[in-house]
Amino acid sequence: MSFSLARYFLYLHLNVPSKTAFTRNTNNYGYLLLAPKAKTTKFSAAAIHQDKPQKSSEEELLVVVGGGAAGVYGAIRAKTVAPNLNVLVIEKGKLLSKVKISGGGRCNVTNGLCADNLVLADHYPRGNKELRGSFFNMHGPVDTMSWFVDRGVELKTEDDGRVFPVSNSSSSIIDCLLSEARCRGVSLQTGKVVTGASTSASGKFLLKIEKRTFNSVEFVEADYLLIASGSAQQGHSLAVQLGHSIVEPVPSLFTFKIEDAQLTELSGVTFSKVIVKLKLENVLRNIPQLTQVGPMLVTHWGLSGPAVLRLSAWGARHLYSSGYKGKLIVDFVPDLHIEDLKSVLRQHKNRFLKQKLLNSCPTELGLVKRFWKYILDHEGLVGDTLWASVSNNSLVSIAHLLKHCAFEVNGKGQFKDEFVTAGGVPLSEIYLNTMESRIQPNLYFAGEVLNVDGVTGGFNFQNAWSGGYIAGTSIGRLVGCQC
Repeated sequence: MSFSLARYFLYLHLNVPSKTAFTRNTNNYGYLLLAPKAKTTKFSAAAIHQDKPQKSSEEELLVVVGGGAAGVYGAIRAKTVAPNLNVLVIEKGKLLSKVKISGGGRCNVTNGLCADNLVLADHYPRGNKELRGSFFNMHGPVDTMSWFVDRGVELKTEDDGRVFPVSNSSSSIIDCLLSEARCRGVSLQTGKVVTGASTSASGKFLLKIEKRTFNSVEFVEADYLLIASGSAQQGHSLAVQLGHSIVEPVPSLFTFKIEDAQLTELSGVTFSKVIVKLKLENVLRNIPQLTQVGPMLVTHWGLSGPAVLRLSAWGARHLYSSGYKGKLIVDFVPDLHIEDLKSVLRQHKNRFLKQKLLNSCPTELGLVKRFWKYILDHEGLVGDTLWASVSNNSLVSIAHLLKHCAFEVNGKGQFKDEFVTAGGVPLSEIYLNTMESRIQPNLYFAGEVLNVDGVTGGFNFQNAWSGGYIAGTSIGRLVGCQC
């Protein structure tokens, strides 16, 4: 039904000084129509155009859907480039909630080891080809680090390239972003969800906003719309309403569940370097990215660590279609060739004939005693057996197991409290040099709402910073050109 004049208007006062005049017609927007306790009230575009107050052209409005890294960063950038632009961020939950929990509460801001943008792009299972262009040239890891440092946040780069605040607290990043947003005059509203989006005849966006805690609906008309809602269904729904398609989202960055009672007893054991290779029945061709090198961790449900997480990201869609079942082959001594490994075992046997197997693991292997026992048990060798009693065939079997240890993957686990998905708005539907939609003018996207996801190590946040910055810059410059 349509809203009657009995309902009232609430004008958005964002306290932005009027400064620049634009020639493009930007009247009739920026107020809210409230329908208190409107359970069944339908969105009426006609109601929005009734008795609207006339506004000067510099009062253009950008609505940002999502108060995460990409949304807040993009809002700040747009307001920086175009100070007279009204910027409103709408977040259904808490602002920057994912920033807070990332990196175990330390916030892995970005990755500092990829100076070459081509190398950087290779860390994105979805987007690695598209991001080789101007994307990171416009705002890369160095730019991100400089942005925070210039605003008083000290950063450090760890040996693996991950960048954290020196404080080891994500609060340093959150406080910096929120302080900058408020200083710039960005309006931040939480507890609201944008559930509907369409366009008017004049090309403006008509947005339906529902409050989470009160049974009410608001409507707002905006000149620019930036969807940066992460992997939530909210952003995908809005994108579809505005003419976009969605690549079905599936989980990325997860641990592997392994059914092996003896392995779970090793929970907490880490390996500084292994080679892991994933074999799936539904994947017949060779995919280089389904082999990864790096640290690995044994958990109480299976296997985790950087090598496994990278494998889960690259194999996300294949694993999804296979029901998260497959075979994982692990090389626990990747720096030793199989023949060299056999030689090490034979030499160790000859030197320690009278020592017990369990108490005498070759130091060249770098294995902890608990895992050495796992290998011996797997080969049916008793730990009290003397090295002198071990046959050459057993040595060959041990060597083969260490180089080709097979585990049956029968499910996925969750990577701490972090959620990353593969899927979203296809990159082919946006201009990466502006982040604007190819389908709907003045519509922009940034962050995980797009079909882009990176491996662990700060790459997903860098996608958010880069996309938000480019979108904010593009919107701000477009506003500035309307003169």
